[in-house]
Amino acid sequence: MLKGMVAGCCCALLTAVPAALAHDGGYAPGTVEPSLETGVAFGGDRLAGEHAIVGGDNSLYAGNSAYVVFGPQFNFADSSWSLKAMGGIQHGFILSHVTSPTFTRYPLDLLLLDNHGDWHWGFGLSYHLNPKLRPQGDGPDFSFHNALGGVLEAQYQIFGIRYTSIRYTSSGACPESCRYDGSTLGLYMNLVF
Repeated sequence: MLKGMVAGCCCALLTAVPAALAHDGGYAPGTVEPSLETGVAFGGDRLAGEHAIVGGDNSLYAGNSAYVVFGPQFNFADSSWSLKAMGGIQHGFILSHVTSPTFTRYPLDLLLLDNHGDWHWGFGLSYHLNPKLRPQGDGPDFSFHNALGGVLEAQYQIFGIRYTSIRYTSSGACPESCRYDGSTLGLYMNLVF
């Protein structure tokens, strides 16, 4: 399933990037444009691990993940400001084999952007729905409460850097601890059509 998701995202990006780059009016005041963002994030507390085949351990961290979100961007009339409302999936995994632990959640982002030419500065909120840790093998899943965090981002043309501050609290049995820092620093690509 993960390979299919990655392949689908790659195909969509190969098609979408030229279209987004050719569309210069993505931030024109008084318009509503679709926005697609995909990226990788790093950070957070250690959630789970596995023993590597050739010595050492591989760890799954609460923030290490790949994500894709999609939604409308509302560009305010007579203003450099925009409001972006997006939802999608964020999936954390260890790059080793199929039975590795995974940590999946469904982010809903609401961001205000200040646009100045090719530069876009943003801040807002990210609400993560149904965070779930699936450990290695056939062990039980661990669920976490929905979590609310803050976001800061800076973007030049279609590429950006993003900081998210968020914490996850276990809603049942705790795998190791009951509260995990999921704060991340990430790199992303944002396409406005």
